Amino acid sequence: MKKFRNVLVIIETRQMRQPALERALALAQASGRDKVRITAVMPVFDFSWDLTSILSVEQEESMRESVIKKHQKWLDAYLRINAMGFDITSKVIWSKTIGKEITATAKEIGADLIVKTADVHGMLDSVIFTPLDWQLLRHSPVPVLIAKDQLWHPEGIIAVAVDLSDPADMELRYINMRLLREAQELATITRCQIHLVNAIPPVIPPASIDLPGFTPDLIGEEALKEGCKNALSFAARHRISPERCHIREGQPDEVIPTLCTELKPTVLFIGTSARRGIAVALVGNICERVIDELNCDVAVITPKAVLGRIPFAAEK
Repeated sequence: MKKFRNVLVIIETRQMRQPALERALALAQASGRDKVRITAVMPVFDFSWDLTSILSVEQEESMRESVIKKHQKWLDAYLRINAMGFDITSKVIWSKTIGKEITATAKEIGADLIVKTADVHGMLDSVIFTPLDWQLLRHSPVPVLIAKDQLWHPEGIIAVAVDLSDPADMELRYINMRLLREAQELATITRCQIHLVNAIPPVIPPASIDLPGFTPDLIGEEALKEGCKNALSFAARHRISPERCHIREGQPDEVIPTLCTELKPTVLFIGTSARRGIAVALVGNICERVIDELNCDVAVITPKAVLGRIPFAAEK
């Protein structure tokens, strides 16, 4: 990716395989090692160490420094072996609010991308606590790449999940444009082909309509035609052939995994609504619901990330 010159990688504790680091090194290798700066950050805080009620301030500080020093030594040794030839800055973070600390670090170093290994989530994760990767997907001011534990095939397909349900919604238009621009930048260094995926939710007509010659399927068919027209029009404006547009009727959290299973993309680009509070627990974000079902990497653009760079033709 041309723009991504400063990458923040999250290193998982107690893991010898680090897919996030592998992705960052692959991007650096493709772009040129001397052109990409990588910062490896390892969060180490564990709530079982929160012993402030029984330890003195001095004891707590001593324990914290000992834990940080131990993990810093392991991290430096790991990078010397697994990132040989790359100039990487390492940092161990101790904080109760890891998500906010990583976001602050990303702003401090001017990161263009955050890369994290995918986690496996339980049924109650969004209710009891929010996993770190979900925190980043909702609130990160820069794009987030969720790396799966698989070999990355640079040449292949880059899928872009666009939301064209409301062409008049400017926020959706900005997110779609940003997704496509970031995907195009990745395609320039990987020689991947860009494919658009679009889900058109089915329309359930009201049962109260009783007009001569009216059938309930009429509304659904018109909505499907309009959705296909919007998707093909968007693709044509950006010189993407109709053969690379995959449009299907259904809910996004069902259609997107199905299309990705068929296309087998290297990475999927998707936006997030960044819901908060009870809406997350009850509804969730589409990207959070589909990530666990996908075998490919997922690049997520949040509304906050869009504000940093809006590549919209109308601004010229």
